[in-house]
Amino acid sequence: MGHRVRWYVTEVVEEVTIRTMGGAFWLRPDAACKAIIEGVFGKALELYPGIQLYAFDAQSNHLHYLFGALDPAETPLFLDYVHSNIARQINKLRKREGVFWSRRGAVIAVLDGAAQIARLRYLLAQGPKAKLVASPKDWPGACSTPALLGDMKVRATYRSLDRVRRNAQRSQPRPEAELDEDVAFTLTPLPVWADLDAAARRAQVAALIADIEVEYRADRVMGVKRLITQDPNATPTKKLERSPMPACHSVCARIRRRFLEAYATFRDLYKQASDRLRHAKHATQLDIQKQYPPGALVRPRWYIPAPANLAATWLRGVDDADQALA
Repeated sequence: MGHRVRWYVTEVVEEVTIRTMGGAFWLRPDAACKAIIEGVFGKALELYPGIQLYAFDAQSNHLHYLFGALDPAETPLFLDYVHSNIARQINKLRKREGVFWSRRGAVIAVLDGAAQIARLRYLLAQGPKAKLVASPKDWPGACSTPALLGDMKVRATYRSLDRVRRNAQRSQPRPEAELDEDVAFTLTPLPVWADLDAAARRAQVAALIADIEVEYRADRVMGVKRLITQDPNATPTKKLERSPMPACHSVCARIRRRFLEAYATFRDLYKQASDRLRHAKHATQLDIQKQYPPGALVRPRWYIPAPANLAATWLRGVDDADQALA
């Protein structure tokens, strides 16, 4: 089964979900794992300033985050950097080799303001929903909850594995602590809350957390101590099922319908271009660029720019998004 063709456009919040192979607890929320994940996010945001990170949460066997792109061309580079570096660094931490993630991360468009809030609530509720902790505030692993309730800043350091390797080859290696880079970063407010002041945004997050605590109130939870000492190579006792990923999240049916129609046009144009070029004997770079629709990634680092306001067409309902792809 092939991967869904990704469409890289502006003005869309994207939700990413990615899970470890077999659901193994390699992302166990101990301090070292937390530092790696937050450090990788910080370094990725430093390398790709066109990306805005809204929230993130790493459970023991899967990772969720919400982001947006001012420069959609950076999106695939950001995704690849985050997922590959977390995999390499956690493999080293857990003293293992081999495949880390079960499949390519699912990237799902979040189209309207109500859906943005709903997906943030879903992200915050991961620990309480699984009865691991009583509140999102209790989660000990890498997560954006403290920053969302505070000043939006995440203190993070990044240690490059290449730098560690080169340092080990020196005749007089430096202490590993000196290899750390300060990659502290600031979360971006969700677009739906962009016009609120800091106090109002914190109040919105606090209200979501209070609601989660009530909904998932449990007599017994696993608790922090057991979470950070569980065997990272253990897997869930219940078999994990692969569920189909939705193409988008939207509370508004009209917006969802318009997006899916526009995406279908994009997907068909993309596939037609791929089929034509597969049989073309001599195709120049200009020929290839003309074949693919706006927002397509032809190959790594080869992005077909989309109009800056393309996503706004299905949000505002002024123009037909399909016209922008024609």
